[in-house]
Amino acid sequence: MRNVASPLHRRWLPLGRLARCLAVAAVAPAIALAALPGNDEVAAILDAHLIANQVAKGVAVALVDAGGIRVVTAGVAREGEAVTAAHLFEIGSLTKTFTGLLLAIADDKGEARLDDPVEKFLPEGLQLRDSAGAPIRMVDLATHRSGLPRLAANMQPRDPQDPYADYTEQDLYDFLRAFAPTRERNAQFEYSNIGAGLLGVALTRAAGAASFEALLRARILQPLGMASTSSDPAAFAERMTQPHDAQGRPTPAWRLPFAHAAAGAIRATAGDMGRYAEAMAGLKDSPLAKAIVVARTMREQGPGRNTRIGLAWMQMPFNDRLILEHNGATFGSSCLLLVDPVARESVFIVANSTVQPREVALHLLDRRHSLAPRSFPKIVPVAADVLARYAGTYKLNDRMDVVVRVTDGKVTVQATGQGEFEIFPESEQRFFARVVPVVLTFGEVAEDKAGSFVLEQGSAKVTARRIP
Repeated sequence: MRNVASPLHRRWLPLGRLARCLAVAAVAPAIALAALPGNDEVAAILDAHLIANQVAKGVAVALVDAGGIRVVTAGVAREGEAVTAAHLFEIGSLTKTFTGLLLAIADDKGEARLDDPVEKFLPEGLQLRDSAGAPIRMVDLATHRSGLPRLAANMQPRDPQDPYADYTEQDLYDFLRAFAPTRERNAQFEYSNIGAGLLGVALTRAAGAASFEALLRARILQPLGMASTSSDPAAFAERMTQPHDAQGRPTPAWRLPFAHAAAGAIRATAGDMGRYAEAMAGLKDSPLAKAIVVARTMREQGPGRNTRIGLAWMQMPFNDRLILEHNGATFGSSCLLLVDPVARESVFIVANSTVQPREVALHLLDRRHSLAPRSFPKIVPVAADVLARYAGTYKLNDRMDVVVRVTDGKVTVQATGQGEFEIFPESEQRFFARVVPVVLTFGEVAEDKAGSFVLEQGSAKVTARRIP
């Protein structure tokens, strides 16, 4: 839920991912694009870069071009069971592109226009306005420019490992009644899981559908022949892969009821995601072709200077191409879908682990993107009493805290609503992560406690201060 684009997707890790915009490749000399790699080559890449070094437990890839859909798998779905094309994975925030497409379909039907006020589809008397008093629109939710926060202020999960499971439709309405806007709509990009969930609720109500799942199945899954895809956690349970956290430990699959279903509830096979990508790339005639064009149309600036956003879809420059993309991440699964509508090629990759599949996916789409291994600093020993200074909770921004834990000589970090991962010392104060390209440098110490750390990601630096 981390692109979701994911995650922290323009954010820490998301339903969506910390580094969605940081992996834009450097421009390479223009060369003739080769065909997508063959299955044996793909299998070797997955084994070498994701499985052999135990970064991921199990992986599935769908490669889509004019020749059709090919699925390649590697690793294990669960203990003692190899991943096959029949296994389903969580796709997290990639769900948001389905929600954007549902909005385009509703617009075509005249049922819910892009410019319609969201409050038109809410219970009577419930308003949703910006700081100037103007109604927030459906398209503002789809482009993450509504002014709604990433997470609802009243989200207090009973189970931190399954954070969306107990958040109800009534909780959503209570949040909206208490919402105090701080900016005008469309003023800036702010990734919002609660906004995407609200969009799904509004679209379901506008269509008079029994549930988000019923709307999704009738308008996208059935027309595209996606028979092994669902937002219902009870569906296809026997074929679900076991998610794993950044330490490789089994972790529960997320449940996202109605209030957040449209933000990250979908589980799918790689083959079904290939069918979705095939439609998005315009490779086959589809009853959804008109709505797909609307969903793919770029409308506003996205999370980065060079990133545009349509109805949830992001567009990024990659070598001499413009790629549509969205990622997804839960606490135990990671995925990315890349679509080149001009070359009519697509790559989908998903793992039942907290990993960064972006580099592999970019290489599979375009082998000009190098898979040279990322180098890490040498790990140095740090005394237990020094590590103990860093444990605590730090405020990264108004809506995100970071918990630093020290257990048995290991240091882990966990941002609000995100998965936990280990960081490693390159000095007494400076720590790096392997699963995401971030560095934390702890600052001044008073009364045996660090007062802050500086988070570095690419060229960006943000200071997080300890919460007493």
